[in-house]
Amino acid sequence: MKHTLVAAAVLLAASAGSVSADSWRSMDKYKEIKFGVIPVETQTQTSQTMDGFAEYASKKLGVPVKIFTATEFIGINNALVADQITMAWTSPSAYSGSWMDCNGCVQPLVTATDKDGNLGYNSVLIVKAESPYQKYEDLQGKIVARTEPNSQSGYLVPTVDFNKMGKPVDKFFNSPVSGGHTQSVLGVLNGTYDGAFTWTTKGDGYGQLRTMIDRGLLKREQIRVIWESSLVPPPPIIVRSDIPADLKAELQKLFTELHKEDMSLAEAVAKGKTQGFVPADHSLYEPTVEMRKQLKNLRKQS
Repeated sequence: MKHTLVAAAVLLAASAGSVSADSWRSMDKYKEIKFGVIPVETQTQTSQTMDGFAEYASKKLGVPVKIFTATEFIGINNALVADQITMAWTSPSAYSGSWMDCNGCVQPLVTATDKDGNLGYNSVLIVKAESPYQKYEDLQGKIVARTEPNSQSGYLVPTVDFNKMGKPVDKFFNSPVSGGHTQSVLGVLNGTYDGAFTWTTKGDGYGQLRTMIDRGLLKREQIRVIWESSLVPPPPIIVRSDIPADLKAELQKLFTELHKEDMSLAEAVAKGKTQGFVPADHSLYEPTVEMRKQLKNLRKQS
């Protein structure tokens, strides 16, 4: 799977091609580039983390790049669909939902590889290390938090996967919605939740756990992973499908060359260790679209 995806990324990069240099710059709507991101820390910390990237990107593109945050994925997705921002760092599930709702008006631009150059991550179920829970069956009837409905790892994947196992999350567990990954992990640490779903990559290279470890909010030995999903598509940076081709090409180049020029900025955007960003297209997220359809059917049945 890795070789296929990376090969596709190379072809996409090649097909970006050279385009008219100034066409998008002549358009009033692109006098500044607005980048929406979902906080995996606090909104203040996220803005501070991304300030360096905004400065770098502004110099590369020749127009101001500004960072916007929202408390939920759907907030930045809706802003993109409404043409209020230029691009958004979002979840695969939120992207797939917006793609379905607006008939393909959004599309992936790039996504980040993990520390080994692979694409994808895992939804994981974590518990406090000192707890007695060793497997997910031990949590039956306990409080196990999901994040929010547009999260792939914190909601979509566990909801669909556990239903396939004949153990619907909202029946097998007491499963409140925490509102976000940070809230879920902190809820496990402080005892609000017996377990919670979140996300990470191989070796905790990037993702929620890595971000909280790096910020001093979590020590890895404080938690234990007792269930993980199969590999799922990584979070994309998305744009509107009607974005000018030359702007899309420049934005892809901005991200795909970022790690070569400043790895620390690439890791700030990827939220952890990475070998860099690669171009992405909708085909990478077709499995997530199918999961969204399954979730929709489950809701109709309940």
